[in-house]
Amino acid sequence: MGRLTVRNLLAHKRRVAGLVIAVLLGTAFLSGALILSDTVKSSITGLIRDNGAGTDVVVRNATDVTDRPGTDRAAIPAGTADLVRKVPGVASASPVVVGYGQLVDTDGEMITGNGPRIAGNWIDDPALNPYRLTEGRAPQAADEIVVDRASAKQGGLEPGDRITVLTPEPVPVTVVGIATFGEADAFGGASYTAFDLAGALQHVARDPGLISSVSVRLAPGADQEAAAAAIQQVLPPGVQAVPGSAATQEQVDAVSDGFLAIFRTFLTVFAVIALVVAAFSINHTFSVVTAQRMREGALLRALGASRRQIRSQALGEAALIGVTASVLGLLAGAGLAAGLKAMFAAFGFAFPVEGLQFRTETALIVLPVGIVVTLVSALIPAVKASRVPPVAALRDAAVESAGVPVRRTATGAVLIAAGVVATVLADGFLLLGLGAAATVAGVLVVAPAVVRVLGSALTAPFARFGAGPMLARGNVLRSPRRTVGAATAMVVGIAVVTVFAVFAASLKSGAEGETRDTLVGGLTLGDSSSAGWAGGGHSPELTAKAAEVPGVATAVGLQRGNLLAFGSSRDIMAADTARLGTVLDLGVEDGSVEALGTGSIAVSDTAADDHALKVGSRVPVTYPDGTKAELTVAGVYDRTTLVGDYLIDRQAWAPHSVADLDALTVLALAAGAQADQVKAAVEKVAEAYGNPPVRDRDGYVDASLAMVDQFVTIVYVLLALALLIALGGIANTLSLAAHERRRELGLLRAVGAERGQVRASLRWESAFVAALGALTGLVLGAFLAWSAVGVLAGSGDQQVPVTVPAVQLAVLFAAGTLGGLLAGTRPAARAAKMDILRAVSVE
Repeated sequence: MGRLTVRNLLAHKRRVAGLVIAVLLGTAFLSGALILSDTVKSSITGLIRDNGAGTDVVVRNATDVTDRPGTDRAAIPAGTADLVRKVPGVASASPVVVGYGQLVDTDGEMITGNGPRIAGNWIDDPALNPYRLTEGRAPQAADEIVVDRASAKQGGLEPGDRITVLTPEPVPVTVVGIATFGEADAFGGASYTAFDLAGALQHVARDPGLISSVSVRLAPGADQEAAAAAIQQVLPPGVQAVPGSAATQEQVDAVSDGFLAIFRTFLTVFAVIALVVAAFSINHTFSVVTAQRMREGALLRALGASRRQIRSQALGEAALIGVTASVLGLLAGAGLAAGLKAMFAAFGFAFPVEGLQFRTETALIVLPVGIVVTLVSALIPAVKASRVPPVAALRDAAVESAGVPVRRTATGAVLIAAGVVATVLADGFLLLGLGAAATVAGVLVVAPAVVRVLGSALTAPFARFGAGPMLARGNVLRSPRRTVGAATAMVVGIAVVTVFAVFAASLKSGAEGETRDTLVGGLTLGDSSSAGWAGGGHSPELTAKAAEVPGVATAVGLQRGNLLAFGSSRDIMAADTARLGTVLDLGVEDGSVEALGTGSIAVSDTAADDHALKVGSRVPVTYPDGTKAELTVAGVYDRTTLVGDYLIDRQAWAPHSVADLDALTVLALAAGAQADQVKAAVEKVAEAYGNPPVRDRDGYVDASLAMVDQFVTIVYVLLALALLIALGGIANTLSLAAHERRRELGLLRAVGAERGQVRASLRWESAFVAALGALTGLVLGAFLAWSAVGVLAGSGDQQVPVTVPAVQLAVLFAAGTLGGLLAGTRPAARAAKMDILRAVSVE
């Protein structure tokens, strides 16, 4: 039986190739996702370890209000370094100042990038400084800087250039040196601007008497933990000493458990989708093959083969295909990882990676998954093959019953009914997921019973276009099970894309509507999306100057921050709440935002529901500098797009904040002011601050949704692989069908049909099958997306309108149908070239 298994595979190379490709694409996606995520993790964590490699002890503020990478702790007294130097065993203690520093080139334009804009002080001890000068010298005056080589290349900077650094106030400086981070041009996507210590304290630190931390190098042979404990004894309250290795590991863990974990999960989800679609394609192909080889199985039974041997033979073929495809997919994953890396870079998400990281764990995941998916997909067809009685050897090889069992139709109807009820009544994503699974299963089970009605209506308009479409229509309607089996992968793939398309369009529509309702000010200054990098933004001084522009009635700056509340880190927004209502309408439901003082806080209705808060409730908080307070809830609001879930007054936040930066400024125009003239005047003021964008409300809404559109495009690209697998399944099925119907096709040629007509009939059949699958997937996906949006709106107390992107879905349907037409081109051409006499002589 083993030799027969191998012989069968070698005798049907095209069929095997189709199956191998389906499994290969799914496993290649999984392999590529794991390789790329491992590569990104290795590169980023390697950069972090290199950054702290020479630091034996870190002295820092003891309070950490967020584990988000790149977010600085509050400052400590500058005299801390002198205290540390006196501890026995300390060889060097360098004050470290870290803050915001946006480089502006000689043309007055910001030098932007894919990471935080960091400024600080140049550390003279090479062991504590991961940067290495490649040109020029270290800064020696308060207006001299060293910049990273990546920023220098991007901005065309050279030693001697006179430029500006926004810290956030504009500081005229001279570039005196260019440095690399080890061998790399930069620390990931971050820019680096280094003053001397005096310059950093003057321009970067919030207060000249405060520094960010102290980096300590110990004498040779000293123990980090013992030294940290000794240093702790001389430190003031609120300051801690941590072994350098522990501090580095904290950063590695924060990145690994945060961004890297999300990124890996994101890619893996699409790999799983591709594998699921591949599984449906493999299952149907094995089902068709089993039906075609019914006589072969019956002959083996007649010769004495047991059911177990027949089943083992079928599963043996699947196992060999799974092993071969999984190995090839594992290898192809490296190429796919490189392609994914290039795709993310093209969309502006370049990763600081060189080469690709292949780990043994990747092979231990990909190979078993690929083999198991193939075996599971082939299990039901293998069981059916083992049940073929010996007498079937006397019958035709692949006769499909025209009818559909009533029991199957009833089962499908029950599943659909249960799934619809569950999805409609779902108040959480668990019940929604179960309902969706039942609905999809029910649709696939009941589909053969309704495909004739749906297929007849869909294909009827094309029957008048000649013999090709007419023959194709007859073939599609004659074999409903085969048609449904061929279209199943397409149904699943299109349904997934539709769910995402409708869901994303609904979220975007809801966010757009809420942003427009919230933003009552006429203009915005700054870019709140990019300001998320390490507390980036612009100077409050710019906000004040914008307020003085003729035609501006009010200018309110919004500051981002973090504090501890309810046991975890909370993102907050700080603003001059007394004037906030003139530029933003937060939809206050209870209390007042304008009444906020230094001891109060406003919360969203979602946060109020989550933590049982109301006006007058007390909220214990810890600020970044370690200060603890109890804030009274003064207001509850509905609209969170611009301010998030927690809002406090700027006066309450200012003494505790890490950086004094406005993420966004909203301006209200005076009565009668011309918006275009005011906008031009504000832009003129902003020139000295690197030209941050000035937008009207429509412009701000479009800019805020641009990243959503970018993300949606990335997802469409990733989902395209699933549709490619589905189209491959249709092509494989059509090829098998042509082989099965070679006598029929030969008779058509014998009675006068031209090759072009035979070729056209098979191409049209492929297009009809793809169209049926696409249409079913669109309807199914739209229903599931509608349910998902309802659950989201119910869980978040948000008004999220269900938005159907009709143009995108029409394009998706057309692409699926056209893809089916193209997928059928090669099988159709091969069938049309079939020898007439050999074809009609097939039994």
